[in-house]
Formats: sequence, C-alpha cells, structure tokens
Amino acid sequence: MRIFGRFLYALLAVGLFLLVFTYTIDLTANRYYEEVFGTSLTDEDSTLPEFYYFYTSIPDFHKSEPIIIIDQDDYQIRGYEIARAEVNEENIVEVIESVYIVVYSKTQDLSLLDRIKLVNEDNSLSEELYLIRFKTLNILNAVNEQGYVYIPKELFLDNNFGKISIVDAGDNTIIESDFNLFESDFTIKQNLEEFFSDHGKLPDEDDIGYLSSEFIGIKTIHVDGENALNGGTVLLGLGIYFIILIIATYLIFFRRRKYE
Repeated sequence: MRIFGRFLYALLAVGLFLLVFTYTIDLTANRYYEEVFGTSLTDEDSTLPEFYYFYTSIPDFHKSEPIIIIDQDDYQIRGYEIARAEVNEENIVEVIESVYIVVYSKTQDLSLLDRIKLVNEDNSLSEELYLIRFKTLNILNAVNEQGYVYIPKELFLDNNFGKISIVDAGDNTIIESDFNLFESDFTIKQNLEEFFSDHGKLPDEDDIGYLSSEFIGIKTIHVDGENALNGGTVLLGLGIYFIILIIATYLIFFRRRKYE
C-alpha cells in the first residue's frame, strides 16, 4: 500500500510539474505578444504603421500600403499584399502573390465574429474565410479552408467579388461593405521580376530601397534585446514549484516517519 501511495504521489508531482511548466510558458509568451505585437494595434502613441508586426512577419515580401481598407462601425478590415519568392533550378524567379487579412476593433468584442464572406456583384457566387484569434491579442486573421493565412490573389481576381462582410456564428451580418481588387493592385511580383532581371538575384534588406515601389518591404524578425522572449518567468515558476515539492515531500514522508 505504501508503494502504491508513493507511486500516486510521483504521478501527481509529474502532473503538477507539467501544469506549472505549461502555464509559465504561456504566461511568458502572452506577455511577449502583448509587448511586441500589441504595439502595432493602431496605438495612437506609436510611430509604427498600423498592424506593422502582423503583415511584416509574413514571408517573404509585403506591401505596407493595404490593398483592402474597410472602416465601419468601429471595425477595421485590412488586406495586405504578400508574396513568397524563390529562384528555381532554371534560374527563373517564381513569385506567389497572396492577400493577408486582419480584422481589428478597439471597442467591439471580436470573439463574436466567425467568418468573412465574399460575394460577387450579382450575388451568384460567394466564398467564406474563417476568422481565428492571433494568440491572446484582440485581433483576428482570416484563413481559408486549409487553415492558411495566405489567401491566393486568384480567389479575388477570378471571381469578381464586389462585397465583403463579417458574419457571426449565427450567420448574422455584423458589417458589410463594397470593395474591389484588380490585377494592378498587386505590384510585388513585377518589382521582384524587374530587380531579378537587373541584378540576377532577389532583393535582400539592403536592396529593398532600389525597388520601384517604396511600399514594398522584406520579412522582418521582430525580436530584439528589449523584447526577446524572457525565460525569467519560467524559471521563477519552476523554482516555486520545486520549493513546494521539497516541503511537501518532507512533510509527507520524512517528518511523518520521524513521529511513527
């Protein structure tokens, strides 16, 4: 019976360790997201462009000027052109252009929002994109059925969508607005192809200023000395756990044995 009790105690100790470890990791990560990513949520005191940390963290290239801008009833929908690029074995540059969509509100409860609905001009065709929260922040990303935030530009251009709306889980329309995207709105591919033709390579951070569009940028790693993920909280949580474990072990096994 004593062996069984010690076995249960060991299982409990391991379970509590995993719980504390997971909790402290989540707590540390959430603090990091708030300090780093939260500063670009249209903070009036920030000098950063709105949603800067979101679209600039997507590979490989982005355009900081949004190609979808919807402001309605305290909701904001922004769509950014992004592009993944590589040089293939035939030394030809391949560029895949997509749209990265974020939904934000400073005052509204975003947990009520479920999907973005796209409808063409004569209402004969529609497409839905699901909305997922980014970590613990009050911002949503649009994803397709495969769960990707990279929404192919062809979805918009081939279907002639003219309306965009946000609906809740009950299919109630929260906001609705007209919008249009055209091939001319997507400029990253042409810029990369022209640069590759002139220089025989894709632009890096030092070259980005030579592109003909000043709004095009390269993926940014948003970690520096001040905002790097700090493990101090994890170490503190685990330290408290081990102190409690040592005291509990002593009281349950060694102190009790002393008085038996």
